[in-house]
Amino acid sequence: MKKIINKIVLAAAAVLTFGLTACDKDFTDDLVKDNQPDIPVTFTGATTYGFNPYYTVNINGTGEIKITLEIPGSSAVTIKEVAAVTAGTTAINVASLGAPNYVTAPVSVNGTTYTLTTSLTEYNSKVPASARVTAASITGAFLERAFMFKLTMSDNTEIVPVQCRIRFTKS
Repeated sequence: MKKIINKIVLAAAAVLTFGLTACDKDFTDDLVKDNQPDIPVTFTGATTYGFNPYYTVNINGTGEIKITLEIPGSSAVTIKEVAAVTAGTTAINVASLGAPNYVTAPVSVNGTTYTLTTSLTEYNSKVPASARVTAASITGAFLERAFMFKLTMSDNTEIVPVQCRIRFTKS
């Protein structure tokens, strides 16, 4: 009987200890919060099935890549400039913007939309060899590559939207 009481007291002490030391701010610290910008940036015309928005480009056609970023017209600020653009495989991330390879000098915008229009030829000339797209490199239904943008707003804050992907197809 004494062993049972000791086990109950020990279990109650464990529950009480965990209850008193639990964090009051569950999932609100910077470590676990979702890092979405205060001003939403959308990719007009992109498919948003899944996490990263994507555009589909057929390499047998014109090979034109057109990415349009937009913020709400009701926003208190506008896009001042596109500070950096990087492109490559889907492994690129925010740190890749520290050495941009696609647009290396800021592009003035002063509005709520920015459109990057480029070609597959230009893309292949600006990315590392491992990220280039050829008909031979598309072995499945599609091959994904990615772009990342750093935007400077009119109040000089910076926004890095989610990675935008390009799905290259052959047919």
